[in-house]
Formats: sequence, structure tokens, C-alpha cells
Amino acid sequence: MGKEKREIKDFAEIIDLINNIDTIHLGIHHELYPYVVPVSFGYCIENGNLVFYFHGAKAGKKYKLLQMNPYVCLEGDNCYRFKDTISSVTCLYESFIAYGKCELIDDRQESLKALQLLLDHCGYHQHSIHEEALEMTAIFKVTVDSITGKRRF
Repeated sequence: MGKEKREIKDFAEIIDLINNIDTIHLGIHHELYPYVVPVSFGYCIENGNLVFYFHGAKAGKKYKLLQMNPYVCLEGDNCYRFKDTISSVTCLYESFIAYGKCELIDDRQESLKALQLLLDHCGYHQHSIHEEALEMTAIFKVTVDSITGKRRF
């Protein structure tokens, strides 16, 4: 990592950052160019591993590409403001990049858990999950292999 003094090394601080991010960007391998798509998400710590959940249609580009290659990159960030310095303008920010393997969830209980985590993260704790939505929604799980955080204040 360039600028190692900006690295967020404390896992609890990375979790705090994740709690303050609304959307993450999912990077998927696609032939010549990567495919990057924003997704809303939920997460948990499972057996000591950070796990992200997101959802989508059971068809389409994201669904197809994840079936072809499950290894993904996740990125999340907050830009707090821009600051004028003596020599330039810079951004005050926090961000993370994670790598992991994505899988399609086919277990009903885990799908319900994933959707509840997503609703909780989005601020809809009391919202109920409708069975018909569960039937037509693909639920994905990314188990994180590595994650790094960075900030500039």
C-alpha cells in the first residue's frame, strides 16, 4: 500500500467504516475489462471471517459473470470533503478494498438472514421480508479473504 501512514490497521476501525458506508462497488472479472457495479449490502462476522451479502436479479450481467468467475473485489468509501492545501486540492476520505469469493445462496434460512442484514444496514430494521420477493431474488455471499483500509483526515 502506498502511503502506509494512512493505512487503517485496526479491524474494529474498518468495521466502523463499513457501518458508515451505504453502497459498495463490486468488481467482477469480465474478459478484457472489469465489470464494476454498485450494490447495497449487509454484512456479518462469521467464524472469524467478514462476510458481505448483496442481492440482485436471477438473470443479467452480474448474475452471469458471478457464475463464470466467483472471485471478486469489493470497494467502499466515504469522501468527507475536499481540502485546499499549499500545493494542491486533496480529498479527506476513508475507504476499504476487500477480496473474496462470491457464492449464490440457495438455503432459505441463510437467504432470510442475508436479507435481514441488508435491511438492517440500510436502516429498515422493522421491514418484513415477503416470500414472493425471496423467490425471485438472487442472494450472494462474499467471504472476505483479505481487506485493507485507508484514510486521510
